[in-house]
Amino acid sequence: MSLVPVRLICTRALGGDETIDVSAGGICGRDAAVEFVLDHPTVSRRHARITVSGQAVEIQDLGSANGSWINGEPLAQRPYPLLDGDKLRLGQLELTVRIGAAEELRGAVPALPATQPGHTLHGELPRAQPQMLLARMVQKRMVSDDPPPLPGYEIGQLILPALGVGGDILHWGIGHDGRHALVIGDVCGKGVAAAMYMAFVSGLLYEVVPASGSAEGVLTRVNRVLHPVMEPGMFVTMQAVYIDTRTHTIEIASAGHAPPLLRLGNGSSVEIGMDGGLALGPEADPMLGLLELTLGPGEILLLTTDGVEESRDPEGREFGRGRLLAMLASAMGAGALARSIEGTVFVHSGDVPQHDDLTLVTIGRLSG
Repeated sequence: MSLVPVRLICTRALGGDETIDVSAGGICGRDAAVEFVLDHPTVSRRHARITVSGQAVEIQDLGSANGSWINGEPLAQRPYPLLDGDKLRLGQLELTVRIGAAEELRGAVPALPATQPGHTLHGELPRAQPQMLLARMVQKRMVSDDPPPLPGYEIGQLILPALGVGGDILHWGIGHDGRHALVIGDVCGKGVAAAMYMAFVSGLLYEVVPASGSAEGVLTRVNRVLHPVMEPGMFVTMQAVYIDTRTHTIEIASAGHAPPLLRLGNGSSVEIGMDGGLALGPEADPMLGLLELTLGPGEILLLTTDGVEESRDPEGREFGRGRLLAMLASAMGAGALARSIEGTVFVHSGDVPQHDDLTLVTIGRLSG
């Protein structure tokens, strides 16, 4: 048991403060299963580990996407000592470390500075940062719904937003024929423009998917609305997937998106041979790639956005599709595969900041 109380004074970018007692030690992150949940869009699911032993307090970054800092110094993935009064930053979430007797801590928390026009609660950050973080939170809610339970299937899902707003799309729904529908996509470019189109398309899908009886119908309906308002040079790559859990038939329509990957029953993995089609937006009636397959027992379908394959290491080398194929071939299940890709991408990227959203879905048919 800790001999010293340890608390983090957490000032959130959108206002308000929170004191977190971390005296018992544990992992900080966005995942609901960790000891200290920090629900902030720039904090990774398992961001950092705090260890308390006697009077010694240490923190270790766990390969987070957006990094950790003490008093402005970036942390590598090894333990660092924490001292009373240290300024800790996890992603863009700023905290003050307080170490000492509980009665000493009461009243020791510095008052939050009043916000002034043109300033934020985080002096180092641009004045627009709170609005950008709010936009990221809105986007996260749009694309982060948990996958539905599918009888006889296991679903894995990974959504890792990069710093700032972006254009990844992920939507689960039910078509009008009762089949489960998944839509995954990516708006070209980064930043606010991509996020605006992401929000526009995400809203469309809540209406389009229930009204459609096919994967092709989803993409056709989306493009019908998107084409008149799409700016020149912008486009959206997208795949719609309809899943029939009774016949195990998977129907896929593609609009300029990279083909899915498939782990076969014999343990090998392949890229599905299908026409990728043309991206949505620029053309009034783009050609779509269409495919239907039957998912056998033990087989896994992997769909990703390009941020996964294009994650770069410190030498600039991309994660690559070949590595995904290798991981798919050795996967022990759809859920384990998603978790394994998350960890491997973090290790591959090292200290390189995440530059694009990472989104993937794994759909595995159970053997039993």
